[in-house]
Amino acid sequence: MIQTARQSCFTVVFKLPKTRNGLGNHLFYFAGVMYVAWLTGRTPFLLTSKKTTKLDKAFELDIARKVHYNRCAVQNFAHKYVYGYNTNVKDMTKVPANVSVCLAGSFCSWKYTQPIEDLLRRKLQFHKSLTNFVNNFLSRNVPRGWVAYAYVRVGVHVRRGDFLKRWAVSRGFTVASRQYFERAMSYFVDHYPRVQFVVASNDIMWCRRNIKLWSFQKETVNITFSVGHSTEQDLALLASCNHSIMSTGTFSWWAAWLAKGTTIYYRNFPKRRSYLQRRSNTSNFFLPTWIGMN
Repeated sequence: MIQTARQSCFTVVFKLPKTRNGLGNHLFYFAGVMYVAWLTGRTPFLLTSKKTTKLDKAFELDIARKVHYNRCAVQNFAHKYVYGYNTNVKDMTKVPANVSVCLAGSFCSWKYTQPIEDLLRRKLQFHKSLTNFVNNFLSRNVPRGWVAYAYVRVGVHVRRGDFLKRWAVSRGFTVASRQYFERAMSYFVDHYPRVQFVVASNDIMWCRRNIKLWSFQKETVNITFSVGHSTEQDLALLASCNHSIMSTGTFSWWAAWLAKGTTIYYRNFPKRRSYLQRRSNTSNFFLPTWIGMN
């Protein structure tokens, strides 16, 4: 079958960067290409030479791949913000049918996910092995004496590690404080009779020292730590919870989005008057229904 120019060139691709961006960033890349494909009616692709991406390690992803551009003309679109929505993306609807669209940048905004939410949730199905891991983990960690249906689980993600490095601090990345987690946890303790907090982090030792029961009652509050698990396992675990407490970064964002419950986020991100804040519009990053706390 001979393809017409429209069939072969009416595509949108996202070139996966060679930097060490994590799973949360890659999920936004995926959301960006799916959004522009929906906006323009184009066929979505990921542009990558790798057979397995970070997304493939977590999800049964069925998006097509390209190793290189085809022979069509290409319209490049570089995203304007780090965290925010770029209204110029709507100009992609004017690109001729015989021209492919190539995206670059973060696409970190709920405004890219909201119009295609149902589609994204259908596409982002965890591997069965991860679903089995979550079921086994949760069944092994039912607090003693608790009945599984009589309490809520709140996923707590604590991002530290690389966000504490000099380059990250100088750009405006922040980490959430112990006081923030205490206040956020108190919110759920005040709203539910029994709460299990499931904590995942890239600094679990800090969590063990700082994420504690404080003044909470042991009979009605439980804290369970995810220790020694992969990034994909932690994401699947957090996504399975009823509600979410975010820290900072894109991994927290997607854990909360996938969970769909009440979400509390750390308001002091990025740092005020920093390079990162100047390149962000956080009202377009955090969902309007989420609750900000300091």
